[in-house]
Amino acid sequence: MSRIERMVAAIDPAPDAPGQGQGARELFHEIVATPVPARRRTRWPVLVPVAALLAAAVVMGVAFLPAEAPRAIAPPAALAFTRSGDDWIVTVKDLYAAPERFESEFRARGFDIHLTIAPGSPSTVGQVTGGESSEEARIEEESVECESPGGRCAVAFRIPADFTGSATISFARAARPGERYQSAGDADATGELLHCVPFRGMTVDEVRAALAERGGSIEEFRVGKKSERASQVPGNWFVEDAVPTAPGQVLVWAQPDQVRRSPEAAELVNKKMAGCPKG
Repeated sequence: MSRIERMVAAIDPAPDAPGQGQGARELFHEIVATPVPARRRTRWPVLVPVAALLAAAVVMGVAFLPAEAPRAIAPPAALAFTRSGDDWIVTVKDLYAAPERFESEFRARGFDIHLTIAPGSPSTVGQVTGGESSEEARIEEESVECESPGGRCAVAFRIPADFTGSATISFARAARPGERYQSAGDADATGELLHCVPFRGMTVDEVRAALAERGGSIEEFRVGKKSERASQVPGNWFVEDAVPTAPGQVLVWAQPDQVRRSPEAAELVNKKMAGCPKG
């Protein structure tokens, strides 16, 4: 047996695996809870010392890293868990993490919680956009802090330490270039392209000009009682409503006749325009 073979034969094939680190609006007032199956024990991968593997690789003229990388170079946690009395405060640290990462980190704490974060229009960023649950249980919003509407958000919520139910929760995050919104607020909500623009009842040409001043455009139209798709409509048609579809783009409902609004709808528009510049 050569010297290198004796070195490799002496390697401990199963060293100790690293341990786990310690770890919008109201999410749900009441999220359902049923007992979940007993927690499965995590089976940690067998890790061979990097130095020994590199030594063996040099003999073959190849340098490589093991498939199971050490914890020191693993991606940072997507969630932060902080204990607060009988609860855990969970803060989303990476709004762009894959759902599997969230699920894995929840499972490591014994929680059957699935978290999905998808692109949303600026007024929805950091907000809950949907969810499912089993039986009644308590999961509450702790905080949603955004630098600006549609900007970077820090989302946190509170989970009882003895939570045994299951839940699926969806949040909205800021869209990256090329992404379409999977959730959207009103086109005139704070942070949206038509904020402070009383666009309902304006002509298509007027709304198109207002959007152009803000670097936006009309992506498509919906017309008629069945909301049929149309790529273009006459510029003197009237805009009934609009919704953001992607950064810089809105979908517009238009009609040839002047828009008639109910007193309730008119009052809602007035509230949205409160605080906006006059004229």
